[in-house]
Amino acid sequence: MGDRGTGWALGRAACALSLTLAMSLAALAARAEAFDPRILPAKPRYVRNAACRPVTIPMPPATHRLPGSNRISPRPADIPVGQGDSAICFAYATADMISQRVGVAVSPLDVAAKFYFADPARLSEIGDTRIRDHLRAHPAYLADIAWSRNAADISHDGNPQLQPYFDKLEGGEEDAAALLYNLGGLCEERDLPSHEGYAHFTPYFAALRYSAPVRAPNMSFRSVGATVDKLRSRRADAVNAAWLAQAEALCRRRPPPVPLLPVSFRIAANQLAFMEMLEEGRAPAPATVTRMLAMVDYALDHGRAPTVGYSWYVLEERDPKDPDVAADHSSAIVARRREAGACQYLVQDNTGEYCARMRAGIRERCDNGRVWLTEDELKRTLYSVIYLR
Repeated sequence: MGDRGTGWALGRAACALSLTLAMSLAALAARAEAFDPRILPAKPRYVRNAACRPVTIPMPPATHRLPGSNRISPRPADIPVGQGDSAICFAYATADMISQRVGVAVSPLDVAAKFYFADPARLSEIGDTRIRDHLRAHPAYLADIAWSRNAADISHDGNPQLQPYFDKLEGGEEDAAALLYNLGGLCEERDLPSHEGYAHFTPYFAALRYSAPVRAPNMSFRSVGATVDKLRSRRADAVNAAWLAQAEALCRRRPPPVPLLPVSFRIAANQLAFMEMLEEGRAPAPATVTRMLAMVDYALDHGRAPTVGYSWYVLEERDPKDPDVAADHSSAIVARRREAGACQYLVQDNTGEYCARMRAGIRERCDNGRVWLTEDELKRTLYSVIYLR
């Protein structure tokens, strides 16, 4: 009886040890599966690239075309997709950042549509553990997305009633837009063309103003129902829902090859807030500015094209009659070099502005919408940096 009891106890202990070992191996396997060398760490140590080592970030081949043309633009790789008269530079910069990450040129109009109208609650339903970990590390993401949507402006041009039509919305946040782009799959620029802003769809939007059916007050359009109240009205819901349906009909969506996990740092909400900080004597500490440039260096050194928030007036003189005193702008940075003893960064500008109109000294460093800026020029107005892990 004693031998049997001892054997049973030893067997039970061996079983427990085997179970513990199996659980440990399973945990290690799960960690190995969760680790992806294509994903950068969430909280790295940022250090400036002191040597300003030259680096160029390869961008996917451009596919944009001119409105009204069925052929590819001449040498499209030399010309960034232009935002035209739209005021959604955030979507074009974010699209550049995403395109570089996934290897195909995605549509800025699709990026903007998801930013304004996609249901952020659906992010928690995505099965990718890396996205779930990101959401857990940023528990305020729903509130942040709502805030950024409420910060959007509505253009009054051709819109006297200030209806929040998609093509009349202005402004947005790159990190929120990138995170929301995990929903629904990629839409390529070739499917939903964004070159020259809304120019490819100008007649379509004009027709929607008069043809989109308005529903009764107690009815809701599911595709726009999850956004903030500021971006909704009975008339705008009808137009925006029709636009989203049109985009879905055109887009041949496919899942992104990697999760889009933004890392962001900002010292001001926008360029105007940054200017107010300076006027009040609250200029950012040198260490803070160094941190932002170190983030840019880190992204470039790890094969990422970061986006930066800065003022367009760094590139071009302000017209004294222009009421916009800040010229808040966003662009991707796609290269770095040392020239004439200074570290320079290649900013990919999506405004479509001609180099000849830029400031003296800047225009000589501009080539088809890509402009080399020194770090001192960037420092004057730099207020945010975002990159994708």
